[in-house]
Amino acid sequence: MPASRATRLVLVTAVMALFLTGCTQPEAEPEPPAVEQVEVAGDFGARPHVQFDTPLAVTESGTRTVVEGNGPALAEGDLALVSYMAVSAETGEVEVSNFGSQPQTLRVSEDEAGPLYEDLLGTREGSRLLRVELGTADRPEPSVLVYDIRHTRAWGEEVDPPEGTPTVTLDESGAPSVEIPGSEPPSELEVVTLRRGDGPQVQEEMAVTVRYTAVSWESGEVVDGTWSSGEGPTTIAFTGLIEGWQNGLVDTPVGSQVMLIVPPSQAFGDDTLVYVIDVLAVSALDGTEGSAGSDAGDGVEES
Repeated sequence: MPASRATRLVLVTAVMALFLTGCTQPEAEPEPPAVEQVEVAGDFGARPHVQFDTPLAVTESGTRTVVEGNGPALAEGDLALVSYMAVSAETGEVEVSNFGSQPQTLRVSEDEAGPLYEDLLGTREGSRLLRVELGTADRPEPSVLVYDIRHTRAWGEEVDPPEGTPTVTLDESGAPSVEIPGSEPPSELEVVTLRRGDGPQVQEEMAVTVRYTAVSWESGEVVDGTWSSGEGPTTIAFTGLIEGWQNGLVDTPVGSQVMLIVPPSQAFGDDTLVYVIDVLAVSALDGTEGSAGSDAGDGVEES
């Protein structure tokens, strides 16, 4: 029995509705912010591997945490020790990097840190941050910045020192105080590990970034150091160190704190000196990349 006109109209209407529904395109999801489109891989402290589609469309500056550190949180006026790499958002080419060379010391203040100030403030040492930066009038091309907020004090596993050695105590900032025992000083160099790190080892052909305190065995007074107000880590060529440091620091892993009891013959000839040294980083002597703790690759991959 043929369908009525009304029935045919209902069927046609239903078919058209299905057709129109099937042809309707779903709304496109909004593109994520540029900072979410960048992938960062690699170990903290080593040159990172960065990957993103080029050119990267940057409509606003932004920062995200790639690695969450467990060191002290940076406060206003603190000194931060930073390794960084800047990449062109347009081409993906590395523009500047100090990974593998001397880390930069930067005070956490608006005047000195500039656009990184808010990123640094409150961030823990040991963190890796990714920042995507809009272009400016002086530098119109947007950039991608990966930077590691390195430790400014030893962070390795604590080790109990042997009995009879000088006693070391740390204040809240990590600055050491040394109490000299009443015994005679040793005649030979003594190396006492107070914290054992797990980073790359100090080698003769490197420079080493440290914080230290030196105390006279005879007087018990501090005679040198880098923990005074306003001072921070310092980088020294290994070949420029006194004999006691050269003999005592070689093969020490980054992250360690060591006490060197240095006889006059391996120091300055007039007194036994006790050094408490935080080993924070190693780098190439000539400032180039590729030393221990740094990846020798290009660091950037374009997809």
